[in-house]
Amino acid sequence: MNTDLLIIYIRNSRDIYALTEWLQNALLKKVNRGLTPSVEYLANCSTMKKIVRMAAKMLSDQDHKTATKQEKEQAAREHAAYIIGCVEYLSKF
Repeated sequence: MNTDLLIIYIRNSRDIYALTEWLQNALLKKVNRGLTPSVEYLANCSTMKKIVRMAAKMLSDQDHKTATKQEKEQAAREHAAYIIGCVEYLSKF
């Protein structure tokens, strides 16, 4: 359940959106140069870890819940897959 809340905070926070957009643009440049992105690689990058930390802090502050390590990892993988999907879509244009 906390994973779903983390995803909601990740997708609806302005500060996190700015980081996501930056990460998406950086990944798009790499894809245009021939890189094939990996969900695991993106889920473990420092920017994604920062995004998940920010969402976990929001979860703690607003819902008074603590996300487990597994929930944070799952949220990072889901968000990484979302970003890769967006990049794949954008790279077609």
